Amino acid sequence: MPQFLLILPVLADLILLLQIWKENSIFKLNGRFCAPASIIVPIRGLDPGLERNVESLKNQDFPCLFEIIYVVDPDQPWLAERLKQLGVKVVITSASCSCSGKIRAQLTGLRESTNEVVVFADSDTLYPRNWLREMVGNLDRYTAVTTFSWPAPLRITWRNLIRAGFWTLGFESQASGGTFLWGGSMAFRRNFFDGEVIRELSREWCDDCTLTRIVKNRGGRIAFDGLAIPLNVYDERDLWRWSTRQVVTIVKYSSRGAKAFLVIGAFMLLYLVLFLLTLNPFYLSPHLLWILKNFSRSRHLGKYSYIPSIMSILGVYFGWIKLILDYRKREVLWRDRIYVL
Repeated sequence: MPQFLLILPVLADLILLLQIWKENSIFKLNGRFCAPASIIVPIRGLDPGLERNVESLKNQDFPCLFEIIYVVDPDQPWLAERLKQLGVKVVITSASCSCSGKIRAQLTGLRESTNEVVVFADSDTLYPRNWLREMVGNLDRYTAVTTFSWPAPLRITWRNLIRAGFWTLGFESQASGGTFLWGGSMAFRRNFFDGEVIRELSREWCDDCTLTRIVKNRGGRIAFDGLAIPLNVYDERDLWRWSTRQVVTIVKYSSRGAKAFLVIGAFMLLYLVLFLLTLNPFYLSPHLLWILKNFSRSRHLGKYSYIPSIMSILGVYFGWIKLILDYRKREVLWRDRIYVL
């Protein structure tokens, strides 16, 4: 085997070490801004751990006033009643638009809230106590603040394990495609939502993609806060369709990140092949650093860090294969509706 091939894993190791070093900055924002906030949570159907989701939002250690608004579709009165029993404000979706159901719910929540800060959350996520404080604290210096969730599977199944590894690739998109907003954690000052923004949202299906585009078109800045990382709770039943939706969305709205990952996946496969041909463990060093990188990202999550970090290397190969297979697809099925991107 030519000796120059040993240079390849060395270069990959250096790039991964540089990425780990750069990502430390997301844990050092230290914002102090505070203002009354409204947490808007679109919800459809019964998510696993709904009670824990509600409690995690109610128990925020936010020093200013805040309210929680769950937005429920009109055909699910039973869900509205259950949420009311959990002690949160519930409103029924009423906004009129050609947008997705989630955006319709968000627009309804915006209309119902009056606080200076608006924060969007998801109903299938557990939020740490410092989440709202971190999200709002940096709005005096940034147009928007976001973070990305960490996978927390309810059961140990192959579908759940592969999704856990695949989910960590969201951090790779942040690194290679530029900072973007994640719909389960987005904070804005209310004055951001002027008539132009409302009109844009009213004809789109992807909330975070649209808001990311608007912020960047306006020359705004997005802060990514590593101290606010919540847990995404799930029990995946249709991994193939779910991952297709993720891939098609990434290709559409973060094409640079998608192209970069095509290269990354190819090199990781090359290192694996070289290891199998030579049995030289040195070729596996990028795989080890890839796992350690995810341990670094989830450093504050304790036991929840282990499984996704270890499975992240399998997520690389699964995500790479899905990206190749779905690169030219433009249709996604989401909440029983088909969207053409």
